[in-house]
Amino acid sequence: MPSMEEVYASELRGREPETVDTLFLDNTQGGVIGGINEKLTKLELLSMVKCGLTTLKGMPVLPALNYLDLSDNELGDDASFDVLIKCAPEIKKITLSGNRLTLDNVRTLKMLPNLMELDLSNNSSLGLLDDYRVKMFEMIPSLKILDGCDVDGEEVEEEFAAGEGAEDSDEGDSDEDGPGLSYLNKSQFSDDETDDYVVPEAGDAETRGAKRAASADCDEPEAKKSAE
Repeated sequence: MPSMEEVYASELRGREPETVDTLFLDNTQGGVIGGINEKLTKLELLSMVKCGLTTLKGMPVLPALNYLDLSDNELGDDASFDVLIKCAPEIKKITLSGNRLTLDNVRTLKMLPNLMELDLSNNSSLGLLDDYRVKMFEMIPSLKILDGCDVDGEEVEEEFAAGEGAEDSDEGDSDEDGPGLSYLNKSQFSDDETDDYVVPEAGDAETRGAKRAASADCDEPEAKKSAE
């Protein structure tokens, strides 16, 4: 398994860091953030899935970052989410499914003024917490979507989940631009299914993805069930 520095160098593909807006550094070894730097001034989406991360220390300032995917890591007591307050002040969406987080670990996220969408599914301690959803929405005033559902527990359509980034959809989807900033529409799945969300990248036969389960807290509308 390559290091994050090696994957970063490969992902650049000769591009200048200042021009990169989407970056996938998944499946790396070492358990630390490495390679990326403050030259990534236009980076909007950063994925570091299955990298064994225990902390966010080492993350550079990324002023344009909107979406951070940290699924399936080892984040817990030493996560240091306070790093994001300085390094990613504009962040709107964070995926933290499949880590080891508790309520105390994620309290710092309330300091991110633009955080609208958060995925904390498959964190066992949070899943056992009474009134988990109520507590999260109360703790983070800016939060609109938690684990793919709004404050009322209603599943959020993909267009709404995209937030302000949806305005780019008028120009059509582009494989070269990578994924949008919205969740995969979970209406594809039944309540008991767990599927892989695979993100293809142009010019690369290898695919990457973050595995996430459809949230048990979301009541799937009857219309969608009958449509399936």
